[in-house]
Amino acid sequence: MEFFKNQYFSLSNDDGSLLIQVQKPGFDLKEFNSIVLEYPNMQIANFMNLKNALTEAGNEKIGIGLVRDRIEVLVSSSEMEAKIKLNITAKEFADKPIEVSTEIVSSLKAAGVTEGLDNIFSKPITVGKEILIAQGIQPINGEDAILKYYTISEKKPIILDDGKVNLYDLNLIENIKEGEWLGEKIPLTAGVPGRTVTGKILPPKAGRDAHLKYDKRTVRLLEEGGKQVLRAACDGAVMIDAGKIRVDNLLIIPGDVGYETGNIEFDGYVTIEGTIKDGFSVTAKNDISINSPIGIGQVEKVESKEGSIFIKGGIFGRNKSEVIARKNVYLKYTNEANITAGEEINIGFYSLDSVLNARSIIMDPLHGRIMGGKVNAQVQVVAGTIGNKSEKKTIVNVMGFNRADIKKQFETLLLRYKELLQEASKTKRYMEVFEQSLAGAEYSNMEEYNELFRKYEKILEEVQEMESERKKLQKILETKGDGEVGILKAAYPETYLEIKAMSRKIDKMVSGSFYFEDSQLHHK
Repeated sequence: MEFFKNQYFSLSNDDGSLLIQVQKPGFDLKEFNSIVLEYPNMQIANFMNLKNALTEAGNEKIGIGLVRDRIEVLVSSSEMEAKIKLNITAKEFADKPIEVSTEIVSSLKAAGVTEGLDNIFSKPITVGKEILIAQGIQPINGEDAILKYYTISEKKPIILDDGKVNLYDLNLIENIKEGEWLGEKIPLTAGVPGRTVTGKILPPKAGRDAHLKYDKRTVRLLEEGGKQVLRAACDGAVMIDAGKIRVDNLLIIPGDVGYETGNIEFDGYVTIEGTIKDGFSVTAKNDISINSPIGIGQVEKVESKEGSIFIKGGIFGRNKSEVIARKNVYLKYTNEANITAGEEINIGFYSLDSVLNARSIIMDPLHGRIMGGKVNAQVQVVAGTIGNKSEKKTIVNVMGFNRADIKKQFETLLLRYKELLQEASKTKRYMEVFEQSLAGAEYSNMEEYNELFRKYEKILEEVQEMESERKKLQKILETKGDGEVGILKAAYPETYLEIKAMSRKIDKMVSGSFYFEDSQLHHK
């Protein structure tokens, strides 16, 4: 198509190729630039052909460059942006704004740009420059499902002082009533699709699903307000084990254990709001909480076969009371009693003429005193004072441990922990392959994807289970040497320390840490 002609030559557009046909020689090459300025959509690409054509005037059509569209539409490879470039003169744009605007609309339509258009006519336009005219809409990915559970409080006793009496308090058992909230799941969202400037739909990535873990016998799953909600199916004690929440059997004694109740033997948790009268016993599978501030006296026995024991007051045992727990024992004081714990004995104020047996025995650093009796620990004993000014004979024995073995266990656990994290990461990547290649509604129904999801959750469960053991081993390794007695204030004469079969009799008041290391007993 011919678009320019003078007495020397004509210019035509042959499907985007700029052709010149010279009929008469003598046109000055320098003056050709004025024609280029008049037609900004021309692009000279071969100056040698142009020069030869003007000189030789062979009357043949010769390619000298390109002819771009007057309204050039540039769409990005992702089709998320479209720009226009006006290859016309500023004068034409100023003289014919309506015609140019109509041409712009037609060019965009011809290029398939239909979405995300800016109102280009509301802002300044410069000819010969690329102008952003349309932007696609990115998809909004869905949100992952959110799980929330009842929070089990940290089992850490505190000393309360109301001005009249000091109490050693701990919320050992988490009581729950039937129908009370235990957890919920906010479902995943599918996300919002996006769209390219040419109208192609961009599917979003759906959020990941997650499943509430609960004991179906003791916890109900309900639909409430678009959420899945867990509620207790019965009264009891809340327990979360390996990420699964349940309500265990809970026996609440509103008063004392005595002639009205008889001895208590229960397959679950026991809360006693009063005390245990002399001569009676309480045995439970799980935790036992005795909430009377007066504590207990000459009881027969208090035993938790798999859990811990909390005595809000203390024990006046008269050398007959026995307290046994698979895990921990927490109490305010002990006087002439025998206490055994599989893990830790934690005492707020004092131990007087008692026998204590545990992996670690921890007294409150400000108030805790050990006076008389015998203390046997596997790893560590910590107290404010040991003995007293009257030089009461007090025996503290730490059997000690093999640090190399504990360290090896710890390193093996960390290695397995690392392997699990790598396996979790690998499984997650496989899941993401499904998520990136398929729409959320599709992969959520695929057995292979669901199998990966179950595997991923199982790995996370094992990681969670290992965390408790990691904390125990780490706590042992934080102990000085292969066994330690920490005395924060003072140990008095007639205190006998024995750590890993090495003995030290205290002859004068001393404080600090005694520990066994390199076949020697050290004091620092």
